[in-house]
Amino acid sequence: MKRYLSLFIILFTEIYSVYTTCKMSSKQVEAASSTYLRLKSQRGHWHGQEHNPAIDNFEGERHLAMIDLQKTLGQSGTSADEIQRLMGPPTKTLNEPDQVLLHELKRNNENYRYPQDTKIWIYEWRGNHDYVYFLISKDNKVIQSDWYQALE
Repeated sequence: MKRYLSLFIILFTEIYSVYTTCKMSSKQVEAASSTYLRLKSQRGHWHGQEHNPAIDNFEGERHLAMIDLQKTLGQSGTSADEIQRLMGPPTKTLNEPDQVLLHELKRNNENYRYPQDTKIWIYEWRGNHDYVYFLISKDNKVIQSDWYQALE
């Protein structure tokens, strides 16, 4: 019994350590928000403009800010108000997934059913090629979130 208890304590400590090191501080979240909001309306290559490394590059400023924000805000149960506070209004809102996003949602579960009374908030990184999406329930909470990447 002591051996199992010791094993449980070690596992719990490891899991807690991983969780706490992955969780962003509120300062980091606010910094990511500030960067994202500063760059959100800027246009680059994917909008027919000149290439802008901060906007267009993989791991450019906007991409990194969006990665951090999605990790934090994409947790089930997050308030949609918090998403809007940190990311502003979505680039696009859908009442149901388009064919591309539905295919993405079914990638790991072909029997996936889109929840009724759910909105999809899309925040574009590089136009409609790559974006973060949030499925928002009728009670204004995140159901799920992830990245769609065209991988072009």
